[in-house]
Amino acid sequence: MQWWWLLLLFAMPLAGAIIGLKVSRERVKELKIFLAFGGSFLISITILNLIPEVYEEMGHKAGYFVLGGFFLQIIMDYFSKGIEHGHLHFHEFERRFPLSVFIALALHACLEGVGLGGEVFSKGSQLNLLYAIGLHEMPAAFALALILKSGTKRSSRNNLVWLIIYAAMVPVGLLIGNQMKEMETLIHTIMAVVIGVFLHISTTILFENTESHKYSKYKLLAIAIGLGLALAVMNIHSH
Repeated sequence: MQWWWLLLLFAMPLAGAIIGLKVSRERVKELKIFLAFGGSFLISITILNLIPEVYEEMGHKAGYFVLGGFFLQIIMDYFSKGIEHGHLHFHEFERRFPLSVFIALALHACLEGVGLGGEVFSKGSQLNLLYAIGLHEMPAAFALALILKSGTKRSSRNNLVWLIIYAAMVPVGLLIGNQMKEMETLIHTIMAVVIGVFLHISTTILFENTESHKYSKYKLLAIAIGLGLALAVMNIHSH
């Protein structure tokens, strides 16, 4: 683990959060376009990099944990209300703090960090996973910021504090995972679960219907760019 990993994985969600605090709710459509890009990159890296390496180390039993992660994300979606893939229900949180949403997203982010911090993948896969997490967490923080500022009694300062705490969750997980590097079997197991989570999130982003077909061509372009970027970074890191 290098120090700039911590900086990057703190800065990207924080940047998404700050943008979310500054823009209006109408930017949800643009959020879904960026989510499509991040989802395409995420699923490409997961299938081409992460799954082969986890199965190589764990064998067929990895599938049980991947499946477990997939269904774990369904449970977390119940608490997060699906905001990490663009489902924003502002009216639900205008008068109450979205505590269940925050906890579910924070645990999700920390778990990703633990998997990355364990450094069980090849160098190229590690870097690809690093970028994939950053690209996934940035719009998630953006969505959380939109939800937080929808509250009629919440101040901007308090919202920023909560978002800074959220932005720190992946780096915290990264540090925890780094301390667990000697426990390779456990880290591989955690990473298999994370892969299942990634598969659920990315497929939901890519295949769910949008509210309007007006942006469908832009979503298709975003998916193509995400796939192209994933293939490009894989080619770079393999040489």
